[in-house]
Amino acid sequence: MYQITTSHLGPDGRRANPTSENADRGEFNSAELSVLLDAFTEIDPADNEEHDPHIVATSRSAKLIIRTSGGRLQVYDGKDHAAPAVEMSVRGILDRLDQAPESAAPAPQAPGQPPPSAPHHGIAFAMLIVGLALNGYILYSVFYVESVNRKIDVKLIADVDEANSKVAALAGIYATGSRTGDRVIEITAGGQVRFYEIGAKGPINDTKDTYRIGRHDGVLCLSTVDSGVVDVVGDTIVYYKDIYQRRRPSPKE
Repeated sequence: MYQITTSHLGPDGRRANPTSENADRGEFNSAELSVLLDAFTEIDPADNEEHDPHIVATSRSAKLIIRTSGGRLQVYDGKDHAAPAVEMSVRGILDRLDQAPESAAPAPQAPGQPPPSAPHHGIAFAMLIVGLALNGYILYSVFYVESVNRKIDVKLIADVDEANSKVAALAGIYATGSRTGDRVIEITAGGQVRFYEIGAKGPINDTKDTYRIGRHDGVLCLSTVDSGVVDVVGDTIVYYKDIYQRRRPSPKE
């Protein structure tokens, strides 16, 4: 069974519904999800462009964010926000959701798609300019070469007063930039975190999670339920090697 949530999608899956922002549809079996995905590919292109309807399918091993374009299904890994979209068939989506947790792997690359580029030295330069607080993290990033997919041993902060103080200081909006395609992380003092990408008409790839505050390898971090670990370095956060600067409110805000 799969837990299904839809955003801006009507009950039949064929029409966008701008008033239905996030609808929990409960558990679907493979046949029910196949019907929904097939219907989803028939959505009106203009409504699809305007309202960005999408489906979030969660199983024990995977969380997939599914969009459609030109009658095809574009799939994002809900647990790896840095991964690109991959075109998949309905059967491929079901197989990905049905993988055993211990053998689950990232969604396969589409034919002809270039492999992900390796981190470049520009990241290290960007980290330098944010101040002395990042110096230790730069060394950590250069020499700590284990895969980002390893399970990080996070030690949660047990002292309630310390944890609340850290959370209050961290709450805010962080972004890699302010242009279309840049990514944003919103952290609330209530233990929620939101990940999204700046789209031409509003947020896209929008997912939410919960977190607890802790440390790993001496680094303050947010440990989320489904989205991995977000490191805190000074007044910035680092997620999958991308640096997010805290947004300052404008005088009009």
